Amino acid sequence: MPCAYTSPPCPLHLCPAPVPANLACRVTMQPADVMDDDLELASVLSASASMTMTRLRTLCLEVRRSVAVRRRRRRRCSLPGHVVNLERGFDMGVKRIIMDYFGWQGRPPLYGDKVFTRRFRVGRDVFLEMYDKLRGRSFWRQDVNATGRPQSHALRKVVGAFRVLAYGETYDRADEYARLSKATITIAVHKLIDFVVKQYAASYLRAPSDAELRVVLDRNKARGFPGCIGSIDCSHRRWRSCPTAQHGQKQNRKSYRSVVLETV
Repeated sequence: MPCAYTSPPCPLHLCPAPVPANLACRVTMQPADVMDDDLELASVLSASASMTMTRLRTLCLEVRRSVAVRRRRRRRCSLPGHVVNLERGFDMGVKRIIMDYFGWQGRPPLYGDKVFTRRFRVGRDVFLEMYDKLRGRSFWRQDVNATGRPQSHALRKVVGAFRVLAYGETYDRADEYARLSKATITIAVHKLIDFVVKQYAASYLRAPSDAELRVVLDRNKARGFPGCIGSIDCSHRRWRSCPTAQHGQKQNRKSYRSVVLETV
């Protein structure tokens, strides 16, 4: 008995189905269909490009706004509309300095010459001489800012610079008394040092005359060092019991308080 066997259909449908021999597969495309597809593709690309340009313009505007905000935040001016400065009370600061060290409206100063010399490291007459020479210069004189308000007085700048140099304190510490910002006091200290060097170097940084040399020799002889003109070297010794008020003045380059022993 003949046996007819047929293979089962592929469960995954991977085997291609047989194509009838009498089937003619014809694919035809009209020119109108090609033109419609190109127009549709062009419209899609145009919309995508338009959206991309819109996003780029929005991003550029956001970057410009961010940069403008940062620039405005960095400005610290006296122009109207900008960030206002602290109300330090300039007039009150000048009045307090005059009342403490120079007298006010016929009343004597609160602190005498001894206290003045200890706090400024110079006498009152030397301080006034330097103040008279500085107050008319460009940085020191009192000008009027862009808003029409008077700027800081020359006396406050000189006092602030002297307090930093006399006590070795930081620049912003003098703000509590001189009523000045850290930036202004920093500039005042540097300009005061330049002024002292240019004004007094020719008078004090020079070789002594014969008369001055005899005075120096006599003074050192009375101290127990006959024939001594001056010191040639020095050594720092740690001062553990240094008073707190002199920490800034006695601190050396190794960040500890010390006294200097001179070699003659």
